[in-house]
Amino acid sequence: MAAEMGLSVPKDISLIAWDDSQLCRLTHPNLSAMSHDVFGFGADVTRRLFDVVHRRNPSSGPAATPVLLPRGSSAPPQDTTG
Repeated sequence: MAAEMGLSVPKDISLIAWDDSQLCRLTHPNLSAMSHDVFGFGADVTRRLFDVVHRRNPSSGPAATPVLLPRGSSAPPQDTTG
């Protein structure tokens, strides 16, 4: 799609996937992605669900922070000041 619009990845535009998968490694260039701890997320959701089922105050706190996996589809912004 970017090529059809005359854009070069990552020179003109950076692309980042929300979730890392094998597909991210099959694109050209390889797609940068956010990696999520799905097992940790599932454990946290299960813990909170059991709190609700047993009428306890659900534990609170932030969800695990995703990690950026930079690959060939992202780059720092170009200097356009001169």
